[in-house]
Amino acid sequence: MSYFTSIETFFVVPLDMSDEEIRKINFLLQILERSGVGDLIKERNYKSSYYGRKSYDPYKLFVSIIYCFAMHKGTLRNTEEMIRYDLRLNYILNQETPSYKTIMEFINEVIVPDAYRIFTKITDAIIAELGINIDDQYLDGTKIEANANKYKYVTKPRKRWENLDKKIKCLFELFDESCYVNDRRTTSVELSLAIKKYAKKENIDVYHLPSGKGSRLSKQQRLVKLAYVYLDKLLEYEEKEVICGPDRNSYYKTDHDATMMALKTDYYSGHGSNMHAAYNVQFLVSSGFITFFGVYQDRSDYHTLVPLLEKYEFYYGSYPVNLCADSGYGIYSNYEYLDKHHINNYVKFLNWNGESSGKNPQRFFLNEKESGFLCLKGNKGKEIPFDPSHHQRKKHSRLYRFHGCLQCPYEYKCREKTKGRDLDHRLAELSVKEEKYKKEARENLLSIRGIEIRVNRSIQAEGSFGELKQNMGYVRLRRRGMKNVIAEIMLMCLGINVRKLFSIYKKKKMNDRFWKANKETKQQIFPSVKPKKKGLVTS
Repeated sequence: MSYFTSIETFFVVPLDMSDEEIRKINFLLQILERSGVGDLIKERNYKSSYYGRKSYDPYKLFVSIIYCFAMHKGTLRNTEEMIRYDLRLNYILNQETPSYKTIMEFINEVIVPDAYRIFTKITDAIIAELGINIDDQYLDGTKIEANANKYKYVTKPRKRWENLDKKIKCLFELFDESCYVNDRRTTSVELSLAIKKYAKKENIDVYHLPSGKGSRLSKQQRLVKLAYVYLDKLLEYEEKEVICGPDRNSYYKTDHDATMMALKTDYYSGHGSNMHAAYNVQFLVSSGFITFFGVYQDRSDYHTLVPLLEKYEFYYGSYPVNLCADSGYGIYSNYEYLDKHHINNYVKFLNWNGESSGKNPQRFFLNEKESGFLCLKGNKGKEIPFDPSHHQRKKHSRLYRFHGCLQCPYEYKCREKTKGRDLDHRLAELSVKEEKYKKEARENLLSIRGIEIRVNRSIQAEGSFGELKQNMGYVRLRRRGMKNVIAEIMLMCLGINVRKLFSIYKKKKMNDRFWKANKETKQQIFPSVKPKKKGLVTS
C-alpha cells in the first residue's frame, strides 16, 4: 500500500481576491500614476529582453517590487515566489512571472540610479493625496550591519605610512641629496622616478636583477631592490588612503563603502570593543511617514544633519519648518545651519540629559546684553587670552575667568569635577553664539509645543526604526556598495510608507500627530541648583 505517492488529480479552482484588496491596489496605482515616477522609469528605456522575446512591463514590475517590500518580502527569491503564487501580484502583473534575475536587473538598471528621485516623487504624491501636514520633521538615525565579512577590515595606515616615509627619505639620501623631500610625504611617482634616475646613473638593469640562491648583489643593486619593496608598500598605502577617503579611518575588503562601527547591542554589552561593518542610516519622519532618508559612513550622527537637509531641499525645493532631533545632533555647526536657513530649532544639545535630571546643570548664563557670561553666583566672567596650558578647543569660543569660587555656595556643583579647587577662580571656555543657539533650543523644547514635538519624535522616529528592524526583521543589509545600499534602504522606506498608506485607507482616517498636548500640560522647567553653606556636609 502506498502512503505518499497516492495523489488524486483534481481541478484547481481560482480564488478571487476581495473587492477591498483590489481597491487598495488600485488606490496605490492611482497615486503612482499622479506621482510622475513613470516618466523616470521611461527615461531608463528598460527592456528585460532584447532578442525578440516579449519584455515584461517595467511599470507593473516596479509596483510588484514595492508591494513585496511592503509585505516584508523584499529579497529577490521572496519577490519571485510572491509573484508566482500571490493572487494580488498576479492581478498587478497580469499573471506574468519574471524570475529573480529579471527583478535584480530591473533594480540595478532602473531603481539604483534614481533612488532619491523615485522616493521623493512617490512620497510627495502620498502627502498631496492625504493632505498631510509635514511642518514638523523628526530626525533620527541607526546603524545597520553591512553585507561584509566582519574580519576582513582595513584601517587607514597613518603610523605605518609615517615610518615608511622616514625609511624612504633615508634611502633618498643614499640615492642623491637632490631627491630629498622633508616638508611632506613622498609619493609613489616621486619614488619611482628617483629609482629610475639612480638606476640609470649606476647603470643598473632594473628588469634583470640577480635573484635566487648563490646570486650576489652589489650595494647599488641592493638599494634598488629595497627601493622597489618600499614602492610596493607605498602603493598599497596610497590605495588604502584613497578608498578610506578623508572622513573615515577604515573600510572592509568585501564592501569598500562599509565602515567599522560599534552597533548598539555591542556598544552596551562590549563597550564598543566588538566592531562590525555597518552603514549609518538617517530618517526624516512626519505624520508617521518617512519623508526622506540618507545613508552615510559616519560613526556618529553629528555631521549627518547638514548633508541630509541639503538633499531634502534639493529634492523637495524647501526646508522643513520645524526640526526635532535628539542630543546626538546638538553641535554648533548644526545649530548655525538651522539658524541660517530659518528652521525652527527643536534639537536637543549635548548636555540635555544632565540639565533635565539636575545631575549636570547649566553653570554659565548669558548676561542681559548677551555679550558675556555670568556664573551661578552672578559673578561676571572676564575674557582672557588663551595660553599653552589652556589651548583653544573650538574656533568660535573664548576663555573666561570667574572669581570668588572659594566662598561660593555653588562651588560643590560648579567645580566638583574640575582641577585647581584650591584656587579662588575658575576658567571656562565658552561661546556666546553657541549659548544663544542652546538658549533658543532650550526655550523651544521646554514649551508646551516643544513637549508635544518631543513626544511625537520618540513615537514616530523611533517607531519607524522599530517597524524596520523588529516588525520587518531587517537587521542586516543584503546589497553591497553605497549606491546599492541607498536603493535598498529606499525600497524599505517605500515599503513602510505603502504599508502605512494601506492602513490609513482601511481605517478611512489618519492623525497628523500621534500625541497631542491637553489642557493639563504645563511648560517644563529644569531643576535649579540650590546653594549650600560652606562647611556643611551633604549626603
